[in-house]
Amino acid sequence: MRNMEEIFDQVKVFFELNPKYAYLVLSIIFLIFAIGNFLNKNWAIDPANSTQKFNYKIFGHTIFRSTKGLLYLLGFIAGLCGFIMHLE
Repeated sequence: MRNMEEIFDQVKVFFELNPKYAYLVLSIIFLIFAIGNFLNKNWAIDPANSTQKFNYKIFGHTIFRSTKGLLYLLGFIAGLCGFIMHLE
């Protein structure tokens, strides 16, 4: 049985040889978090650090999750554009 380090090395080599798929995976992750924010899911909204907690207290729940969702949506669009640009 292979250990995790060998698997991560193989994944790293794969993404180095095929950067378009790295953009695709990244954009899918951003899309999942954007949908989670827009649907008001706690796993996507919870403030992760003190800066986010401060912004959550200042702006409130709705504006915080909407802004965070929009940022994730922009990340999805950027990742999708990177994927499309690397298609040959």
